[in-house]
Amino acid sequence: MEDTQRQIARLLPDIIRGADLEKATVRTLQKSLEDSLGRDLGEHKNFIRAEVEHFLKGAVTKKRAALDEEGSKGKKAKAQKKTGRGKTKELVDPTRPKGPKGAYMCFVSARRSQIKDANPDMTFPDIARELGVEWKTMSEASRHRYEQMAELDKDRYTREMLSYVPLSDEKMQELREQQSRRKAAGGLQVMYHCSPELTAFLGGAKTINRKELTTRIWKYFREHNLMDPINKRFIVPDTKLSKLLKLQDGERFLAFTVSRYLNPHLVKKVESQ
Repeated sequence: MEDTQRQIARLLPDIIRGADLEKATVRTLQKSLEDSLGRDLGEHKNFIRAEVEHFLKGAVTKKRAALDEEGSKGKKAKAQKKTGRGKTKELVDPTRPKGPKGAYMCFVSARRSQIKDANPDMTFPDIARELGVEWKTMSEASRHRYEQMAELDKDRYTREMLSYVPLSDEKMQELREQQSRRKAAGGLQVMYHCSPELTAFLGGAKTINRKELTTRIWKYFREHNLMDPINKRFIVPDTKLSKLLKLQDGERFLAFTVSRYLNPHLVKKVESQ
């Protein structure tokens, strides 16, 4: 087995470099290895995936280093760090591919709407509780379907990461500065025009500031019992809220990130008189 793995590790980099990165998956790379070695490599699937990810991380690091060297002739800009209250969250590269779903989240995405259709009067927290019970008591054979879905999503993630080029340090610093300027200019008391969808959701309010909007949204969470009973940091939106935030059916979110989904509805600042 060790000899086979050494052969895989030796051949895989050249196979990846010669692959169509827009279409390549772990399965297609494994097939190319099997063709090269003339034998089935099914028992080495996990090793091949690990080697692909290892190569991928190295390639991404090299690309980023090259971009940084090309774009920064002087000192590299460093983000100013804050501590305590008002701490700034580190900005994540917005072009980075979305991480893969696990088997449980694949199950939730597929099953939640089915439970809702079969039980129209069932509340979202009750549905979340039912999903948890179903998953815990599900047989290995039944789970296999969702594990396969998770594997496909891992392939999607690996394929996208193969062609992913990280933003340079200079570009990331530029985005951080833009974020800081927006934060400085957009206080909680600044008034905004609401989108038609938000106006309807709020019962007719056409302008609002962020403080009032946050208060009303959290009141809506509590009044409609939308906090996930298993993990109260998450919100399990009802149909009305999902439509406003443009979420897929059954998609939950961290409560403190709600402003991210509301931002598109604050379409224009109200000019001060």
